[in-house]
Amino acid sequence: MDLWRILLIGVVIAGVVLVLLPAPEEIPGLVGGEIVEQGTYVVERRGGTLVEETFTLWLVGETYRLESRLQVGTQIVEVVLVLDRGWNPLYYVEKGRAPVSVRVVEGRPRITSGSGLFRRETMVAVFPPYAFLGVEAIGPWYAVHRYLQAQPSARALTAVLPGSRSTVPLVGSPPEPAGLAADGRTLPAEAYRVRLGEGDAWLYGQGELLVAGKLPGEGGTFYLKELLPDGLRIAP
Repeated sequence: MDLWRILLIGVVIAGVVLVLLPAPEEIPGLVGGEIVEQGTYVVERRGGTLVEETFTLWLVGETYRLESRLQVGTQIVEVVLVLDRGWNPLYYVEKGRAPVSVRVVEGRPRITSGSGLFRRETMVAVFPPYAFLGVEAIGPWYAVHRYLQAQPSARALTAVLPGSRSTVPLVGSPPEPAGLAADGRTLPAEAYRVRLGEGDAWLYGQGELLVAGKLPGEGGTFYLKELLPDGLRIAP
C-alpha cells in the first residue's frame, strides 16, 4: 500500500470520527413563546471599541429563554440561556469562536466545550444557586439582575464561567437609589453592587429592566441603546 493511500484512509477515518462524535449539547426543544423584553446593549470596551448586542427575553411555559447576538471582530457570537421562573439557570449554549454549553445535571453544572475529537466535558463540583456568565455577552447579566430582584434575601451565588471551565463567588449588595442622565433629564434607577471574585460590577436597573452596567476589570461598560442613547452617565 503506497503512502498516498495510507494518508487517504487516515483522512476518511478521521472524518467519520468527527461526524460520529457529538457537538456541544443543544437546548432541548425550547422554542417559541411570548416575548417579554428586547433591546440593544451597546458595550464600550477599552480603547473606545463599541459592540452592539441584541437581546430578546422569552417566556416559554414555566421557563425563560434569553437570547443574545453580537459581533466580536469578524466573529458572530450567539448565546442562549434558559432559566426557571426563579431565574436559576438550567441550560447555557454559546456559539462562536469556541462553542461551549452548560447543563445542570443532578444539581451540578456540566460544561461541554469544543466538538468532535476536541470535545471535553467538565462536571463542576459546586452547590447552587448559580449564575452562568459568558466572556462577551451582556445578556446573562440581565438574568443576574433579575435574580437579585427576585431573591432579596439570597444574594450569594456561584458564577460558572463556561469558557474557562471555572467558578468564582458572586455576591450582590442591596440596591441603592441612583440617577442616570439622558437627554437632559435624570432617570431614576436602582444600583446593585456585585462582587465577582476579586472585582466589582455595577448593575443599573429601572424596574425589571437592566439598563446599564459597569463590568469588573477591563470588561468595560454597557447601556441600553433605546433608553440611554448618549451612553452611561451617572447623574450628580
